[in-house]
Amino acid sequence: MDSQINRRGCLGIAVAAAAGPQAKAADTAISLGDRAHFLARPEFRDALVACFSKVLGCGEPTVLPAHDPAGPILAFRFPSGGSVSVQFTAGALDETAARRGAWLELRCADPSALEAAVLAAGLPQIRYAATTTFYFAAPGGQVFGLARQDRRELAG
Repeated sequence: MDSQINRRGCLGIAVAAAAGPQAKAADTAISLGDRAHFLARPEFRDALVACFSKVLGCGEPTVLPAHDPAGPILAFRFPSGGSVSVQFTAGALDETAARRGAWLELRCADPSALEAAVLAAGLPQIRYAATTTFYFAAPGGQVFGLARQDRRELAG
């Protein structure tokens, strides 16, 4: 068996196996949506706004009405679709713990240019031995990976 395994293919196989034989083809037609939400500590608000607005090209955020006393919510729309909202609350995970949560994937026409912009902005690159995907931590610790069409994203 080849030691280099496509992690996305493995995930699909694992999901199908977990569903069991009773799952029908229509039941497995599931995908992630184009919206994400996460919590961040208030002290990262300005840096997160700069990260999404300038580095990731989302423009100025939309302020969403916060019906939750935990804190305000800012929403960012990505230039080619999808959005992310961030709720600022003192109860959010610290940077280290946030890096251990869900990692989100970004797609773009020129991943090399975005990698360069992320590094030029001083955002930390996160290395994960199981893949060659470029990951970085936004202010506050949330991890994003850049999907690439121009190379296989396999463990080296």
